[in-house]
Amino acid sequence: MARNQTVPRRAASLPARRKTLHTAASLALSVLSGILLALCFPRIGLWPLAWVGLVPWLVALRVASGWAALLGSWLAGLAFFGILLYWLGLFGWTVWALACLALSLTHLAWGAAARWLGRLGPAVRTLGAAVVWCGIEWARGLGQFGFTWGWLGYSQSPALPLMSLAHVGGTLSLSFLIVLANSALAEMVLAVVRRERVVLAATRTLIILTFVGVIPLGARQWARDSGSPADTRLKVAIVQGSAHGPLRAEQVNVPLTEEERKRTLEIYETLTRQAAEERPGIVVWPESVLPDMPDRDPLVAESVSRAASHSKAWLLAGGPYFDDSGRRLNSAYLFAPGGSLIAHYDKVQLVPFGEYVPGRRWLPLLDRYHVRETDFSAGALHHLLQAGTVSIGPMICFESIFPQISWGLEEKGAQVLIVITNDAWFGHTAAAAQHRQIAVLRAVETGRWVVRAASTGISCFIAPDGRIVSEAGLYERAVLCEEMSLPPPAGRHSSFGPLFSWLMLYLSLAFLIAPAAVRRGRRGSRGALRGARRRPREQAAPR
Repeated sequence: MARNQTVPRRAASLPARRKTLHTAASLALSVLSGILLALCFPRIGLWPLAWVGLVPWLVALRVASGWAALLGSWLAGLAFFGILLYWLGLFGWTVWALACLALSLTHLAWGAAARWLGRLGPAVRTLGAAVVWCGIEWARGLGQFGFTWGWLGYSQSPALPLMSLAHVGGTLSLSFLIVLANSALAEMVLAVVRRERVVLAATRTLIILTFVGVIPLGARQWARDSGSPADTRLKVAIVQGSAHGPLRAEQVNVPLTEEERKRTLEIYETLTRQAAEERPGIVVWPESVLPDMPDRDPLVAESVSRAASHSKAWLLAGGPYFDDSGRRLNSAYLFAPGGSLIAHYDKVQLVPFGEYVPGRRWLPLLDRYHVRETDFSAGALHHLLQAGTVSIGPMICFESIFPQISWGLEEKGAQVLIVITNDAWFGHTAAAAQHRQIAVLRAVETGRWVVRAASTGISCFIAPDGRIVSEAGLYERAVLCEEMSLPPPAGRHSSFGPLFSWLMLYLSLAFLIAPAAVRRGRRGSRGALRGARRRPREQAAPR
């Protein structure tokens, strides 16, 4: 009997070995990645998770439907920044929500890019995913609204063997290797699940992971061979007064009372006399310690003069500065050992909505939130402060999160980077530890000591190799003193960090164009092939 029966077909929309994940499962995988990456940073600090944390998200991007992949990417960003920046809730949960919504768009952009790169071959898309991630991170740190908090490379600060790579290629070189390793592992997972070319995928993954492991070793050797010999010894003292407890958002427009001003200056004078016993060359007070300009307030001038004269050291202290036009600037003052004012540096990179409100006149609901009634103004340019023969690269608070600022100071000849900050607004949250972690990479990238003086902690000395030599915890009253070896003024970058960072941005554009070019090339080749097949038929046809 002839068999004329039709065999039931499997669902045409789902190939046998490429079943699309259920939407809920793909979204859950993406959110899982966001959570794992957030756990890499303080306060938890499980930094090894960064090397596998992206794998669930990458797998979801490859097998989920288009809209689920994009939604999952956005949710991954919300989970990551929501956990990492939970402390923004101190300034209002609306502020926290808006910041997370805006920053998560970078994860959405990378998810869309990674999905688009899936049209390329496995090796190329693995490399492309890492390049585009770094390009997006670098772009996120540029401009007036730049914000580098949460760069993946920062999470690796406890891994001292990896820090040499950051010296050679900057923080983004660490981010690059992390995403490269995650992407290779994701390709391996997909090959095993689909049972397609498992041996080839395993070989490719092994090669990439070997590369990831060898590169830091080469960077360490390069850093040793290219290091500048130290030619100056300097002892620096940090004074952490912790003159007050955590500051609340509603206190932003409340001026200090006369009693609070006197008490703060007395605390710092007393601690400076204690620091003088170590005979430091420079004493550092944190940001905003001086309640007014020394030229305008005799109380401030007398206190600073006594402290500098007694310690017989240069004194760097933060306070407000008012220029001739009445503009208010956030400044760092440098006083000579005799107490005379030598120079000051005015903060250039201000905190949006913290030190100034962009578009204030167009924000009608602004009075519902605790923001400054009057804006700080930005300084003209980043420059050095000269304490005798020592060239200081000053950074005030928020400026320390930008590698381009510390690289610029290094190029100008800074021998030591001094960060003064007031992290009392962060309370007892993980923000101060996250801020301190970022400063570690500034030391490594430039090969310079970083002296970090925080009004309520965390103050610390960070060696050029990333070691935290000594530190004072939150709301401790302490004096730290360390002697350090300073390199000669470089006058140039000691690493390829700036070059690598900009290269990642430009290569990202090239990788994003590549799938379209490949697609067009395939269409052209298929069209040429069809034309070649049609031509002999036309020639053979009778006329």
